Amino acid sequence: MNNKIYMIGSMGSGKSSIGRLLAKKLHLPHYDLDKTIEHNEGMSVTDIFKKYNEEYFRDKESVTLEKYSRFKEFVISTGGGAILRDKNQKIFTNGCVIYLKISLDAQYERIKNRSHRPLLENKDIKATLENLDKTRNPIYKKTSDIEVDVSYLSKEDVISSIIDKLKMN
Repeated sequence: MNNKIYMIGSMGSGKSSIGRLLAKKLHLPHYDLDKTIEHNEGMSVTDIFKKYNEEYFRDKESVTLEKYSRFKEFVISTGGGAILRDKNQKIFTNGCVIYLKISLDAQYERIKNRSHRPLLENKDIKATLENLDKTRNPIYKKTSDIEVDVSYLSKEDVISSIIDKLKMN
């Protein structure tokens, strides 16, 4: 089994929480890119987007991903847009990429009341999610080694499914 695991997927798919639980179960260190960037920048991702812009955030994300991907073993929870850069996609090839797929309905239910989503601020949430889904899902599929539909599964069932698939991979 690969000891370098990257969690990818749309916002609200559970990359952070599933990544943390999976790392604990596999006795691996867990790194959350968004949380690391927030810590390093001293502000939330939303505030980074407001003060600078998305490109600035993506630069920080790529640098952070590159740094942690050099470690010997890990579970890294990425942001939903980390797959957008070719350089990040190349980094993912040094490990196992797990795509947490989520239906638009389940995603909407999970995030509709959350205020810390910079790409959704002052926008029609459903339309924005549909657009993000159209552009990003093909990249998630192409980049991933393992795909788990998390739409209506408990966290425990998602972890079990991932571990089963990791054993086969």
